[in-house]
Amino acid sequence: MSRLWPERTCAVLCPDQLQVVRTGPRWRRGAPFTLAESFAGDEATPPWQAAVDALGRFLASGEAGSGALDVVLSNHFVRYLLMPWNPQIASAEEFRHCAAAMFEDIHGDVAAEWDVTVSAERAGASRVAAAVDRSLLAAIRAAMAPSRLRLASVQPYLMAAYNRVARAHTGKDFVFMLLEARRACILAAQGGKWCYLSTAAAPEPAQALSSLLARELQLADLQGEALPPVYVHAAHRRGLDLPPVHGAQPRVLEARPLAGLPPSNVLACELAASLA
Repeated sequence: MSRLWPERTCAVLCPDQLQVVRTGPRWRRGAPFTLAESFAGDEATPPWQAAVDALGRFLASGEAGSGALDVVLSNHFVRYLLMPWNPQIASAEEFRHCAAAMFEDIHGDVAAEWDVTVSAERAGASRVAAAVDRSLLAAIRAAMAPSRLRLASVQPYLMAAYNRVARAHTGKDFVFMLLEARRACILAAQGGKWCYLSTAAAPEPAQALSSLLARELQLADLQGEALPPVYVHAAHRRGLDLPPVHGAQPRVLEARPLAGLPPSNVLACELAASLA
């Protein structure tokens, strides 16, 4: 295997589905490997348990292969908050402890069971904090045991999609709405700094989505006379067309097609295919 272009696998864990896409070295011909497994959760277990069980079945199979594995967690499994800049916090670890305390203030004692990460930003800028069940992370690591894959990263879908799909398009001022089944995340920036972050249940009709976005923009209370550019990404809804929001037309961002992947496989593994 080439050390320059090794195989890389992206696995997206959702409440009702596991999506996997593996891309090989550039010199190897053939379509990327894909897998999509749907399932129903059990109310007696954590909401992520069925997805981790499906990941374990894939990793224990002969199809798992080798190389690096990036795990992306549905926003259903992640809690977010925006941390304002505090000049009295001197280190990344202090930011993490402060974010953990903020989560506990909002969600109560259950937040003590969460693993918290905080984005690295320049001095003076707000930071995005994400919290995930520690038991979920432990279950992912346990599922890796029989596999030849190396766990390279575990990422929230919001940040993975922003970095992979939206970052190249956004400037210093923008609004980014990320959609997946039944979930919407809205992230806004002004002057190159995060200024608003929200999650909400996502309706299906396009008009209802525009109404949701309009309400979120009012809550964001963005400064300036004009609305900043609005970007929307919905990997599971190709061809989404949203009505104008406050007189501005949202720009729907489609992920770059994955070379060699048939359209039917894209539809089955739309989230993973957009991130691979």
